[in-house]
Amino acid sequence: MAERKESWTSLASLLGTLAFCQTFLQLVLPPELRLASLKFLTRALRCFSSYCYFDVAEMDGVNSNELYNAVQLYLSSFASTSTSASRLSLTRARNSSVTTFRLSNNDPIADVFDGVAVQWEHAATQRQPQPSSWRSVPDEKRSFTLRFKKREKDRILNSYLDHIMDKANDIRRNNQELLICTTSRGSASRGRPWEAVPFKYPSTFDTLAMDPEKKRDIMEDLSDFVAGQAFYQRTDRAWKRAYLLYGPPRTGKSSMIAAMANFLSYHVYYLQLAEVHSNSELRKLLMKTSSKSIIAIDIDCLFNLSNKSKASQAAVPWSYYNPREPEPARGGEDGNGNTITLTGLFNLTNGLWSCCGSERIFVFTTNHIDKLDPALLRSGRMDMHICMSYCSYPALKILLHNYLGSEAAASELREAVEKAKMTPADISEVLIKKRRNREKAVSELLEVMKARAEGKEEYGGLRDKCESNGVEEEEQEKRALESPKEVSDRENDSCQKVEDQEEKKAN
Repeated sequence: MAERKESWTSLASLLGTLAFCQTFLQLVLPPELRLASLKFLTRALRCFSSYCYFDVAEMDGVNSNELYNAVQLYLSSFASTSTSASRLSLTRARNSSVTTFRLSNNDPIADVFDGVAVQWEHAATQRQPQPSSWRSVPDEKRSFTLRFKKREKDRILNSYLDHIMDKANDIRRNNQELLICTTSRGSASRGRPWEAVPFKYPSTFDTLAMDPEKKRDIMEDLSDFVAGQAFYQRTDRAWKRAYLLYGPPRTGKSSMIAAMANFLSYHVYYLQLAEVHSNSELRKLLMKTSSKSIIAIDIDCLFNLSNKSKASQAAVPWSYYNPREPEPARGGEDGNGNTITLTGLFNLTNGLWSCCGSERIFVFTTNHIDKLDPALLRSGRMDMHICMSYCSYPALKILLHNYLGSEAAASELREAVEKAKMTPADISEVLIKKRRNREKAVSELLEVMKARAEGKEEYGGLRDKCESNGVEEEEQEKRALESPKEVSDRENDSCQKVEDQEEKKAN
């Protein structure tokens, strides 16, 4: 009993001495020196350790580290069944029944590869505020640490990392939920400029109303792109592809983008140029996009941006669409750099910055291809031009099969559909109303097509009138955005013509 009491007394004395030494060191040594001493002691111990350590950070400079994402996905695949993981973080997305397991901070998990035991540990630390930083970064610094025996480094390191990347790709293909992302300007999204929601657009190439041969060509081109990594590396080209979708409104451009995404299992980034204020902001947004993604850009937004720029800078005779003409400021921006330019967009899709990401597809859409700058259509800008036109007979058969489950009556509509010039959306509106009665749906569609072809009914003449009114409104908007001098000159010319006509009548 006395011996036990004496041992407890000695332990208490030792703990008291350690506490005194810790307090003394904290008072005498500054925090920077204590941190440096701790790092030095850690490195010294590792020199005598039989283990080697490798850190996998979340961010690789300004881009996300693909290896970090792969490790996170790989460990999550077996974290729930691992006996070495004592603490896990559970997450579940909205409207989903799938639970995701992730490592908690500073908690290890063991793995075995090729007979070698390895250990992973996840760490997250708060970043110091950087008010003068030129770029936005996440508030936390996250990383994984890999540990295994030093003698196994040359044998398994590269093969183990390759195994993780392959496994992560398989998991993505089998389980990933497609996302559609749009730009986010909220303060809560610091370091994360894209907001993502689940992509549920059901369009596929099977249901897309388009000529089957044209669809087959597009699908083969997409498949060649996905399998062409070696080709792009051998030819020293950036692993990206650009498509131009053009045609009248409601001809299925959005459905084509959705079909591409579902065919490739790629995420979609919808880039709204009207919300981007400068070329540098545009560059940062595209650098934050991930691989295996489709970046959709509506070029028609450029027309509005161009008109607004002309209205605010009426004294500067520079066209937004012609980068060959002299520019009033660097890149066609105003003095404050708050305007994006076509040249800035080219640099990201075809210039040096296009190599910052791999396996990405750019899809440009427009309703007015005749208004595009010739530089956009130049060789090398767009890899493939896809015309989304009015509904053809092969496309009509697909719509009848989608909505009515049969193509039997398609032959009656062959001649009418060519003359009617109706979009797939127009035909879908008719079919969806009468989808429960096949005969009525076909007969009503035939009447609408004939009326559209003759221009007598609201589906024809009224729509044409609306389209012509839309063109007139567009011209009026353009005139309103012109400089006062141009408007004044036009009015003077008009007045002069009226005076001349009156003078001729008087004579």
